[in-house]
Amino acid sequence: MGYVAIKGGEKAIENSLTFYEEQIESKQTLQASDIENSLPYAVDKVISEGSLYSKKLAAVAIQKAGGDLLTAAFFLRAHRSSCARIGVAKTINTDKMYLKRRISSAFKDIKGGQILGPSNDYQVKLILKNVKHSPKWSEYSDERVQLESALKPLREDGLVKVLPKDKEIADITRIFPNAPYPRSAVMQVMARGEGGSMLAFAYTTMRGYGDVHPTIGDLRIGLSDVEYTHPFSKKSVKIGEIEVSACESVTSFEKQEDGSVQLTSGFGFCFGVNETKVISMSILDASLFNSAYTIGSGAIASDVDMIIHHIDGIESQ
Repeated sequence: MGYVAIKGGEKAIENSLTFYEEQIESKQTLQASDIENSLPYAVDKVISEGSLYSKKLAAVAIQKAGGDLLTAAFFLRAHRSSCARIGVAKTINTDKMYLKRRISSAFKDIKGGQILGPSNDYQVKLILKNVKHSPKWSEYSDERVQLESALKPLREDGLVKVLPKDKEIADITRIFPNAPYPRSAVMQVMARGEGGSMLAFAYTTMRGYGDVHPTIGDLRIGLSDVEYTHPFSKKSVKIGEIEVSACESVTSFEKQEDGSVQLTSGFGFCFGVNETKVISMSILDASLFNSAYTIGSGAIASDVDMIIHHIDGIESQ
């Protein structure tokens, strides 16, 4: 947002920009490559909210923004709008991710077991220097692991509600939809939404403004192949790998029209390692697209207009 109620016009604005850039540049001792390698979670937040998978450019944006991650995401999304689109990649199947981390709190035992991966969940949050833990394993495998979702067996048995697919997949980067919003559009808005906003809205469902009490059915972080149909050979080719996070939350039971009772669930997915964000997204997805949640009429997280128009960090900023 530009503040325009000032005297001096263009000259004042130019001086303000020069002052800002000098202030940022005079304090910088890190190169963009240092940021990319040393601050991976900041970089991943920016590629998710900037909606462009380039960790290198995200690091440059963080540097240019002086560490303001909202502004960095703004830089990245602005750059994205100038890029030519050459095609559409094939749909990613999260069951085929090469897993770094995979956990479930809904089940005691899951096929393949729990993979904690790199995590500070169990860390004592004290700012102490050089606290290191000795490895407890005697040997380990570096084999790339692929595991199906822990919810897949329940879904195959018809115990988990499956939402109908949109007839046409929306593209919010070209045409922002009008109400009623298709689920594909809402999911795209959330995939590039601001993580803190989504966390706050998701948390309202557990604090008296809704009745979604989620359990993590399958949370996974890892690498996923990106495949594309070659324009000349028409064959499917792998063009690279991206790091992504995905989450399926298990929520409440819902009685269906045929009288059966099924578990409802929600899904979250985005670029990079963004665990809290995809959990929040899955909770909001469940709240928005399942009618079982009725406590607190007009619940914030069940209002699609509230969510779709208020979680974009760049628009909000």
